[in-house]
Amino acid sequence: MNLPLFIYRKLKTNTDKSNISSRIIKIAIFSVFIGIFVSLSALSIGKGLQLSIKEKLFNISSDISISSYENNNRGIASEIIQESEDIVDEIKKLYPEIKINSTLEKPSIVTIDNTIETIIFRGVKDELNFKKFDQFILEKLNDTPKSFNDIIISKSLLEKFDISIGDNITLYFQTFNDQKIPNIRYYRVYGVYETDFPDFDSNYIIGSIESLQNLFKLNSNDVGAIELIIRDKESVIDIESKLSAQDLFLNNNLSIVTVQDKYSNIFNWISIFDFNILIVIVLMIIVAIISIIISMLTLIFERIKMIGIMSSMGADNKLLGKVFVYQGIDILLRGIIPGNILFIIVSFVQNNYNILKLNPNDYYVDSIPFIVDPIYIISLNLIFVIIGTIILFVTFSSITRFVPTININT
Repeated sequence: MNLPLFIYRKLKTNTDKSNISSRIIKIAIFSVFIGIFVSLSALSIGKGLQLSIKEKLFNISSDISISSYENNNRGIASEIIQESEDIVDEIKKLYPEIKINSTLEKPSIVTIDNTIETIIFRGVKDELNFKKFDQFILEKLNDTPKSFNDIIISKSLLEKFDISIGDNITLYFQTFNDQKIPNIRYYRVYGVYETDFPDFDSNYIIGSIESLQNLFKLNSNDVGAIELIIRDKESVIDIESKLSAQDLFLNNNLSIVTVQDKYSNIFNWISIFDFNILIVIVLMIIVAIISIIISMLTLIFERIKMIGIMSSMGADNKLLGKVFVYQGIDILLRGIIPGNILFIIVSFVQNNYNILKLNPNDYYVDSIPFIVDPIYIISLNLIFVIIGTIILFVTFSSITRFVPTININT
């Protein structure tokens, strides 16, 4: 028979609800409950924000961009490079699974109410079938897009220009330096997108690369950037390093830039989330552990007479310690289990109904994302249990140094 467990069960069933320890134990359970819920939420929301923002960046931009040094320095793929067979073959030889796309970006002008607005026209291939961008499309026409005169415009620009889907918009391009009369092109608004990245939404119109190539009298292999789409995002930096070392790219004065480099300020910002998550978890564990320690000390002092009697009957500190450790584990579990249940419920409701909103201008997402990852949940629960159990043993070992001074008549 497990004697410490038996004694603990007897003490549990005979607990006087009016005791101070009973109220303190409830406070400790609530502290563990809040600690585990807040810790799980902080971890889930932090990782959710990181993943959501990274996914958006990977879909807005290519994983790796091969362009001229001028383009990558300015952030606009307007200078022309050649998408030669040698370059494509070199990439495919090293990484056959990589998908290759090409873009060309040119500045353009829109006139609104006698004011001039500058935007960037991003030309893509495949008749606007920019598959990575599909998740950002809010609305589009039912017919098939026409490669030369259909564009996708952001919701913010649509409202700013006071136009609707299906309307025509006039764009002005300067095809050569010192051009006095710009080239005029008319485009139909085929669809509306929203990425929640203000710098992108307020500047970019997406259309066909062929439209720009014809307008600027370019060949089909004249592009602004060769974009590489990589399935394993964790290998982006390694692939960029290997490609940068190839003589073909060096000899053609081509610059290779990853999405992490292009949006380094955002990636650096979201990397800080890990430290913030750690701080929250540590604070919650400290609060929960302090509450457990206080409840254990109160319970031990209330049971001084029982400890003295058991010690006189030959019970050692190890046996006595197990009795109170069982009590501490009970407090942990009675706080952890409801905390996990509440976290799962809140996560499910938020992910399905988006009740808790965020300002996309600050966080690049419009609602709080929760990631329910079993590995994170199990790991965090184990951390609480393991640390709590260790603290319980240390607490009881420290207090029972005074047990020899306790007698039955205490």
